[in-house]
Amino acid sequence: MAEPAAPSLSLSAAARRLWRGSGFIVLGGLFMVATTVAILGMLTPSYVSSIQILIDPSDLRSVDNDVTVRSPQSDAGVSLAESQTKVIQSDSVLRRVVTKLGLDHDDEFMKPDSTNPVVEFLKNALGMMPPPASRDPVNMALDTLRQNVLVRRPERTFVIDVQAKSKDPQKAATIANAIGEAYFAEEANARTEAAKRVSDSLTSRLTTLREALEEAEGKVATYRATNKLATSTGRPFSDQQLGDLNQQLVTASIRTAEARSRLDQAKKMTSSDAGTALPEMLQSLEMQALRQQYATLSRNTAELATRLGSRHPAMTEMEAQQRDLQRLIQVEKTRIIESTRKDYDRAAASEAAIHKNIDQVKTDLSKTDRASVGLRELERAADSRRSVYEAFLKRSREAGEQERLNNTNVRIISTATPARIRAWPPSPRIALPIALMIGLMLGAAIALMLGADSDRKRARKARRPTQDARSLRAVDA
Repeated sequence: MAEPAAPSLSLSAAARRLWRGSGFIVLGGLFMVATTVAILGMLTPSYVSSIQILIDPSDLRSVDNDVTVRSPQSDAGVSLAESQTKVIQSDSVLRRVVTKLGLDHDDEFMKPDSTNPVVEFLKNALGMMPPPASRDPVNMALDTLRQNVLVRRPERTFVIDVQAKSKDPQKAATIANAIGEAYFAEEANARTEAAKRVSDSLTSRLTTLREALEEAEGKVATYRATNKLATSTGRPFSDQQLGDLNQQLVTASIRTAEARSRLDQAKKMTSSDAGTALPEMLQSLEMQALRQQYATLSRNTAELATRLGSRHPAMTEMEAQQRDLQRLIQVEKTRIIESTRKDYDRAAASEAAIHKNIDQVKTDLSKTDRASVGLRELERAADSRRSVYEAFLKRSREAGEQERLNNTNVRIISTATPARIRAWPPSPRIALPIALMIGLMLGAAIALMLGADSDRKRARKARRPTQDARSLRAVDA
């Protein structure tokens, strides 16, 4: 007859089994606690120190330049921060730390190879033994340091956490701070190198541009000299000369008109009486003296005629003196009129000469205008080359100054200090309760398994007498 299935486990049965196996539960908990204490005592503690670096996507605007300026788009800041995390973990940065702190001579970072022949044989057989070329102390320390450094960026921030792990808390803090300094030094060096490359490239290009500019300016100068297109203060001589001649023509015309007016007036006064008022142009020192003498003589003659009468012999002498003064005055008038005529002739000749020069300059100017077409084309070519050369020269000087200027907006917002609590192994306040819970759970599992086995044996023993009695009744029948 088939054996009946075991009844399902009830809460009361489970509680009974746990109670019967409480010793196993207690022993399991104590065993796990003791094992954890032993393991914690055997493990070498390690400490973690960290720094925080803020990566601002926008650089400091100390100067305006396009050499290494970094003004990312709205969605590029996160990519920039992620890129900087890779820079911090790069060999260039970590190698600076190894060299500065001498980690290639530190036993913690220079793990010696095993001298056990069996271990060496197994490593050689499995291909785990590094070749001699890769066993450089700096590279080995660099590999160990990379394993003991964690760089991460919390989500939605531009802050980078750099954690360094070591057996010595002071050493962990020193390494973390050294990584920050090495990162800044590497960034500054990268900026300087970038600016230097740009400066060198621009400088080499400037030589070619300067030669092209000198060639273009030489063509302009040669064309000017060939076509007599000399300039003064930026204007061609012909234009400037025409303007000067026009001004001179106006002045000469005015002077000629004035001389003509004086000559006409002088001619009208030629036959006038000696005592008639004369215009200013006919007034001279000699004329004034003669007219003064004539006026005095006329007054004396009139007085003498009143006393002596007009038939007196003295009146004849006085009248002879008056006629002589009139002749002298007329001679002086003639001289002044002749001088005025000469002034007019000179003014008219000067005006005519200026007219002639203007006509000549106009003829030359028409030739100059035709020649200026080619000159302007050469000047445009020279101006375009000059603008390019000046732009390259400005950028070259900016790049040269940028080599000594670092405008990266990156700073450490939290420096590393020696850790007070070890990072590994976990603290006993955390490890022991967990070990106790695991031990109790293992003891409970053992108690349940042993209790289930005991219940099955007890059930078989209880079913065996019933089966024997049924067998006897079957035999009797």
